[in-house]
Order: sequence, then structure tokens, then C-alpha cells
Amino acid sequence: MALILFDLDGTIIDSTDYLLQALHLAVEDMPHIQEPAKETLQSAYGLTGNDFWAKVVPDASPQEITIIRRRRSEFLDQLVKGKDLLFPGVKETLQQLKQDGHTLSTASNCGTHYLDMILDTQEIRRYFSEPLCLGTIHGEKKGDVLAAHFEKFGKTEAYLVGDRYSDIEAAKEHDIPVIYCTYGFGTDEEAAQADYRIGSIDEVRSIIS
Repeated sequence: MALILFDLDGTIIDSTDYLLQALHLAVEDMPHIQEPAKETLQSAYGLTGNDFWAKVVPDASPQEITIIRRRRSEFLDQLVKGKDLLFPGVKETLQQLKQDGHTLSTASNCGTHYLDMILDTQEIRRYFSEPLCLGTIHGEKKGDVLAAHFEKFGKTEAYLVGDRYSDIEAAKEHDIPVIYCTYGFGTDEEAAQADYRIGSIDEVRSIIS
């Protein structure tokens, strides 16, 4: 049986519209900060901490970013309540993979609050054995999240499912295959470097047999 690690945005969920709205609300009283465009936000997925915020709100000072991050979380919590952020077939695929006997978990560059919010509002926590993100382990890159999983579960047969170069980079660091979601937010150039490419999440089962 395999250990299957899933990225969040662009892989199992798309929170873009709500996250964008939360960000716009967060900078509403900061006229010197340009509201980020949808394309800018999506291009920042996969970046970590400071790099993410430097791309999304480049005009904000470190102090303003602290305020924006807090406000973003508060607004996003309100906006996603009762909303379905999952890509088609995600819940069914996670359930089937778990029933098949595989160990599932998360590997995201997000913070712990965001991870918990997604797992609980989307009602998918029960499918994951040890959901982790960069914030949970206080790591610096996605490869650190993978290392934390391997310490607990080993990596005899492990896969990373994601949609950005950060996923490919982390998988290469640990010499495991990456399953690349072409429906996510990555580019054709990124996709070309993946071991497997899928157009829908249910195709994971045909790769991991």
C-alpha cells in the first residue's frame, strides 16, 4: 500500500475566488496597496511565506502584511462557510483510496489555520492520517513537509500529488514520483517535468494500483 500526499490549492480545492475576495477586503482601507488580480494570486500558489506575500501585495510593508494576513484569515473563514471548494470527484477519490488501504495525508505550503479551515469546512479531515503543512512543522520548503511524513510512515512507496513546480521540486528532493494535476494552476513547462500527469483527480487510482 502507498503513502499518497496531496497538495491543497490547485489539487484538491480551488479557493481562489474566496481568497481573492478576502484579500480585497483586507486591504480595503489601505489605498496605497493595489488589490491583487486573480492571475497574480494564482501564480503565487506554491510559493512560501514571504515570497507569496511579496508577489500578492508587493507594496505592503512587513507590518502591513501582518495585518493583511490576520484580516485575510478572518474574512476567509466567514466566506467559505457552507461553500464547496473541492474539485469534482475529490471526496469520492479520497474515500476510495482510503478504502483501498492507502495512507493519505496533506503536504501544503500553507499555514496551520488555513489547513484546518479547509479540512473542516470541506469535511475531508477523516480521509487523512496525519495532515501537515509548512506551518505545522515550521519548515522552510515543501520538502520539509515530506520529510516529516517519511519519518512517521516511511517512503517505500510514496507519491506526491500537486500542481506546481514546488511539488515537483519536493518530490525530486526525496526521489519519489509526482502526479501532476493539469487542471490546477501550473504551466505546461512545469507539467513537462512531472512523472505523471492527470486531468482529473480520480486518475490517481489508475496510477497507484
